[in-house]
Amino acid sequence: MSNRILPVIGVALLLATAGCVGGFAPTDAAGAQEETTQAPGSNDGGGSTIGVVATGQAAAEPDQALVQVSVLARADDANVVRESLAENASQMREALAEIGIDDDSIRTVNYAIDQDYRERNGERVPDGFQGVHAFEVTLSNVSEVGSVVDAAVANGADRVERVELTLSEERRREVRADALRDAMENARGNAEVIAESADLTVSGVRSASTGDLSFSPVRAETLQADAAGGRAPTNIESGPVTVTAQVDVTYNATR
Repeated sequence: MSNRILPVIGVALLLATAGCVGGFAPTDAAGAQEETTQAPGSNDGGGSTIGVVATGQAAAEPDQALVQVSVLARADDANVVRESLAENASQMREALAEIGIDDDSIRTVNYAIDQDYRERNGERVPDGFQGVHAFEVTLSNVSEVGSVVDAAVANGADRVERVELTLSEERRREVRADALRDAMENARGNAEVIAESADLTVSGVRSASTGDLSFSPVRAETLQADAAGGRAPTNIESGPVTVTAQVDVTYNATR
């Protein structure tokens, strides 16, 4: 169709670790805020406590990938835009089905047809319509990312919005547990250092709670596309996904 934006082949992608989420910025594995407190009237240290805030980390190779691609269209008539989006989206889904991606793995994340405008004699005047239909493809095999990108772009998709290599919910829980264990080990080590400096001995945990959790998937952003129509396959290089957990622990301490 003449109104269709031509797809581009040979998408170049750059991988980068996403910024951590959360309200803390540890400078080392412990990342601790530490204090020693003593209950009023406890001169012998029997009511002393040591409070520690510490962080721990764990990492794992990604076992899930999210690929977001968009079909675009522009025309003077909104209905023509709608038909173009439907035609190209259908072509793309058929191509993905041919490489083994079922419909349950594909979901719409954005659909819009909007009036476009341009400046004329200092005024903003209507100038046709533009539409977008964005899809997110969830893959349990991260090695399929390149073939999904290539199939989508060659069959109706006009833009690769995002590629994210991440962890499934089950695997994320496992890695988070490892990060919490690491945080608790760091907390205990810090508490023992504080206790030694204060001539105290850590005698047990009085209370403990979890704090912020940060999750750092590996993301690939589209940098450029080969307008000359090169057909080199898209390759995605991955790195480990990191989970950081925080704990706030209060220990009993005695002399």
